[in-house]
Order: sequence, then structure tokens, then C-alpha cells
Amino acid sequence: MKNLLFALLIFITINAFSQTKSIYEKPFIEVSGQADTLVLPNKIWINVLLTEKDSKGKKSVEDLEKEMIQKLREIGINTDKNLSVSDMSSNFKFYLLKQNDVFKSKSYSVLVGDAKTASKVFLELEKIGISNVRIEKVENDQQKNIRLLINEKAILRAKQIAESLTKPLSQKVGNAIQINNFEDISNQLMGNVAGIAIRTGGSGYSEESINQPNIEFEKIKIVSNVQVRFLLE
Repeated sequence: MKNLLFALLIFITINAFSQTKSIYEKPFIEVSGQADTLVLPNKIWINVLLTEKDSKGKKSVEDLEKEMIQKLREIGINTDKNLSVSDMSSNFKFYLLKQNDVFKSKSYSVLVGDAKTASKVFLELEKIGISNVRIEKVENDQQKNIRLLINEKAILRAKQIAESLTKPLSQKVGNAIQINNFEDISNQLMGNVAGIAIRTGGSGYSEESINQPNIEFEKIKIVSNVQVRFLLE
């Protein structure tokens, strides 16, 4: 009985190997396809650093925090939902002589949904003396879904290329037997601040348009590269 099972196992293994081998022995064509799109970031993280050193110790971090929260709420930001503490520290390790030499600092992350609101954050915080503000990270919350659509387009592009190459030979493109997907993140803004421009002024003549910093974001480029091997019929 054991010998029978062993022989059956060998037969199944050899048969599976033969089928696999026969597939790859058939003529095939291997092509690459690419698709991409540009999307505007709709999630923008702004880092705000509050430090007592900037006010020369005249305002505590707690006072600066209250002023910042009030100003953010005036802009229309839900501080309960879109404001978080990212870091809190002090320079005790550098403290040697005077108590006044110790300045606390606190870092916050503010989440906004567009460049216009980001501009308001920079402008309004500057008015109350908070200038340690920078763009931390940007992304689009639909990037994963968009990438799936771009993958489909890249696959279709690869098939179109294969068909254009085989048509003069009177051959047809069959089933795909191998697909490789290469993710390209070299041009994405996610996780960094490249591609951000800040301009002062606008096309209008109002005082607000002249003084308002105009933050513009480059669109995030989502790219899909695929390599597909098609059987030839």
C-alpha cells in the first residue's frame, strides 16, 4: 500500500512538472506596460514648534499652546480631531547655570485638507509670533485605490503593445502566464516636502491677497510599471 501511494505521488509530481514545463516551452512574448496619473494632496500635516526661547521666556509653552489652539479654531480647524502632540522636550541637559536658561518646547502636528487652509495656518500663527512652522508630510487619502486603477491601465497597455508587435506576424496574444509589478515612488510627495512652493501675494489688490502666503503643492505622481509574459497562439 505504501509503495502504491509513493508511486502515485511520483506520478502526480512528474505530471504537474510536465504540465508546468510544457507551458513555458510554448512560444511567448514578454512586454512592459506603464501608466501614471497626478493627484492633488488632500491630507497635509503641518509641524508647529512652540518654544519658550522664542519669546525669551516671557510666555510659557502652555500660554503659547492656548493662543495657537484659539487661532486654529478661528481658522476653522477641529483641534480635538486634527491637532496632536508629536514631541515634548526641554534643554535640561544643557542647563548648567541659571534657571532662566531652561526653556521648554513642544511640537505639534496639524492636519489640514488643502493648500488654502495650510496658507492660513502659516499666516495666522505668524501674527501671534509663532514662526517655527513647516510642512511635514503630504498625501492623498485615495492613493491605494488610485494605484489599483493605474495597475489595470498598465496591464491593458502591456497587452496593447504585445498585440501591436504580434499582429504583423499573424499571431495572437493568449493568456498571461507571468505578471510582475514594479512600484515607482520616486516622484511621490508622500513622506517628504519636495515640490512645495510658497509665494507671497496674488492677482488681486486687497491687503489680504497681498499679505497672504500662497502655498502650492505639486501633484502627487502615482506610477505603475508592469512586466507581462503572454503566450502566443
